[in-house]
Amino acid sequence: MGFGFNLRFTSRVCLPLYVLLAGCLLLPMLTVTLTTGCIGQAHRQPTGMFRMNLGTEPPSLDPVEIIDLVSVTVVYQVMKGLTRYTDHQRIVGAYASSWDVSPDGKTYTFHLRRNGVWSDGKPVVAGDFLYGWQRVLDPKRGAPYAFLLFTIKNAEAYYKGELSTFSQVGVKALDDYTLRVELAKPYAYFLQIMAFPTTLPQRQDLIERWGERFTEADHFVGNGPYLLEEWTHDEQIVLKPNPTYFETPPQNNGVVMLMIPEPNTSLMMYESNELDFVETESSLPIKEVRRLKGRPDFHQNPLYAIAYTGFNTQKPPFDDARVRRAFTQSIDKSWFNRIFQGGQQAFGGFIAPGLFGYNPHAGLSFDVAAARRALAEAGYPNGKGFPTVEFLYANTTPENRQLSEILQYQWQKNLNVTVDLHSVEWKVYLRQLKEDPPHVYRLRWFVDYPDPDSFMGLFHSNNGNNFTRWHNPQYDTWVSQAATELDPARRQALYNQAQHKLLVDDTAIGPLFVMSKSYLIKPTVQGFSLDELNVVDLSNVRLNAQ
Repeated sequence: MGFGFNLRFTSRVCLPLYVLLAGCLLLPMLTVTLTTGCIGQAHRQPTGMFRMNLGTEPPSLDPVEIIDLVSVTVVYQVMKGLTRYTDHQRIVGAYASSWDVSPDGKTYTFHLRRNGVWSDGKPVVAGDFLYGWQRVLDPKRGAPYAFLLFTIKNAEAYYKGELSTFSQVGVKALDDYTLRVELAKPYAYFLQIMAFPTTLPQRQDLIERWGERFTEADHFVGNGPYLLEEWTHDEQIVLKPNPTYFETPPQNNGVVMLMIPEPNTSLMMYESNELDFVETESSLPIKEVRRLKGRPDFHQNPLYAIAYTGFNTQKPPFDDARVRRAFTQSIDKSWFNRIFQGGQQAFGGFIAPGLFGYNPHAGLSFDVAAARRALAEAGYPNGKGFPTVEFLYANTTPENRQLSEILQYQWQKNLNVTVDLHSVEWKVYLRQLKEDPPHVYRLRWFVDYPDPDSFMGLFHSNNGNNFTRWHNPQYDTWVSQAATELDPARRQALYNQAQHKLLVDDTAIGPLFVMSKSYLIKPTVQGFSLDELNVVDLSNVRLNAQ
């Protein structure tokens, strides 16, 4: 295996969940056999480099393909678009130095900065955005985030093949440094979308030359604060400060991003000074949070993120809303924070606290009696005759498995059904959700921009990340209306109606909890930023001597 060491795992976690509840959580035992006398390649990197763990291989760095946080974490360091976020999700210009908005809010004219260049010295021009957006909207590509650009006039029609040429879409390069965008309707969050990776500029000459390999380190040309110096697949990514960046380049010697799937190992490396940052997404075992709380290098931040169970609403017996309702109401969500101590807040809605549209009363509550009645009404009294349930999850951390076991245990105990757990690695997991979703799966949704549309739009019929195969025209209408509604009271009412349709009437998903980020960061690190959007910004990171 990579990183200069071998791992042998001995698992002793196959215990009934009642043992977990009793506080006797028996965790995997890890034996590490060192082969080089040090832990990982990070030890051999030059000093002054910020060292972190991605946990897994980024599935793609192509803006057209990106749908996951691992890829986003890398891309945000090496690429920038028209806008970007500062503290508290405030939008400022990135490669757009300024912009004008028409009185009706439907036309944006972006003025690109004259000192913006790619890392190979070529200017970043309006045509790069035009080409990138055309790739995203190409009907043959099926880009999962193409729907974000449906805010643009005729973009959806072009994506659906109803228009033959991209020139009919409402985006024009008036010259190299002026980009005009005409929207179908006014959208309050349009500038926030312009900071998302899907809207990044792309180099036509490089993509045509290298094809799908344009994202490899040998071919990659970026325009962000860092350069993609090295990408050793399934091992590490190395970034170096970009001297051509339009702002002051990062004041460090670079960033090392390891791909260590085992959180126990990454925590051990942090505590032996081999890593500068570990977090509960990929690197910090949730079981350790209780021990680590109170340390000066421990932090816990709320996120605009919700964990949920999804159902394949077209696969029997989950094509019956009563079955989905039974599975949702039979879960006691308070277990998760009691067991993991990760700041999980039990929740039934799908708009996180802190965002407009939040409704603390949305969704279904824990009610075993109601769950059993719903299952009986669907034809399965006390679970009799119910087929074995296929439950799929990504095996990125032991906690993912333990959380899935909690769900399995509660469904078997409260509904008297059999649930088979299946785990696969992350890229395979995403592919299966796209191609053939199981009965039940588990995902987390981190908003792409700080607006309720980023939550509610996930289950719109046009969204490529809607793996439930649930489509409801009334829901689509309400969400679309809310996206352009300027009256707050009316917008709130639309979101309340949409949440009720999604979570109660049809129960296409079952929300579990609002997420929180727990992490450790060395006191020698200054300028590190991680916000409610779960965006890691390393552009201002400095490493002080101990």
